[in-house]
Amino acid sequence: MTLTYPLTLEFKFSLFTELRVHDAGGQLIAVVKEKKFSVRDEVRVYADEGRQRQTHTMKAQGFLAGALDFKARRFITRADGSEVGSLQAQGLRTLWAATYDLVGPGGAPRFTLRDDQPWLGVVEGLLDVIPLVGDLIGAAFNYLVNPTYTVTDTAGAAAYRVHKKRSFLSRRFTIEELQPRREADEELVLLGLIQLVLRERERG
Repeated sequence: MTLTYPLTLEFKFSLFTELRVHDAGGQLIAVVKEKKFSVRDEVRVYADEGRQRQTHTMKAQGFLAGALDFKARRFITRADGSEVGSLQAQGLRTLWAATYDLVGPGGAPRFTLRDDQPWLGVVEGLLDVIPLVGDLIGAAFNYLVNPTYTVTDTAGAAAYRVHKKRSFLSRRFTIEELQPRREADEELVLLGLIQLVLRERERG
């Protein structure tokens, strides 16, 4: 998988969760659809707009794992059943700031995904408890202040950064490559960041 950065991840305005990924040249990379009405998170990834060619599946481990998001582990597999890796929430730490481990096949640690501005979640929580006025202020806050997430490798070096872009009606994110990486990492990183965006899309 060879990608041209920055990538854009944008949610379609719909009753159901649909996400499209485009590269820097506007080429469609993936169409993502989240399965609804299930006690366990399941996400399907397709290579085409018509969703005829499924490439990957992502599933949370265990019964009601999607509801217990602070400790859920989401496995990523290809259409042929082979393992890509998984995204593991770092337990209760995720309640303060989005923090995930991205591991390769067999559980080998590869990257860490971390919220750069955890204080934004605290401010949003305070605004949520104020009736009416809090909703109006919160809408403006969400438009003007948006979170970023940094992906670091096992040596602690920043490898990628995810930015949420300003928008009232849609949810749009970009992925920036901070330093050249092995092509073999891109599949795992892209799918892990898709999961991150699905989990964090309502913030900011």
